[in-house]
Amino acid sequence: MINLVQNLEQCWYISPPWGQRIPPLLVSLLERVYVKSAKAFGYCTGVEWSERSWKYEIFTLYDNITVLESEFIGTGNLQPNT
Repeated sequence: MINLVQNLEQCWYISPPWGQRIPPLLVSLLERVYVKSAKAFGYCTGVEWSERSWKYEIFTLYDNITVLESEFIGTGNLQPNT
């Protein structure tokens, strides 16, 4: 199980310094995406700031994949919240 509070604290401190612009997210959480390297569809389940850009956590049928925004294509389709 992931400690969400600890993750938030870590991301808070490694975010870009305040006063600088943080880039917008390429896709929404739970949006269906196509991961080019895996040649698979999945859903965005999380994001994390990494040095100069966002890293996206993508849940596919077989695995969780962490990718940069250049490695996937958003479809605009959101998974319904059940």
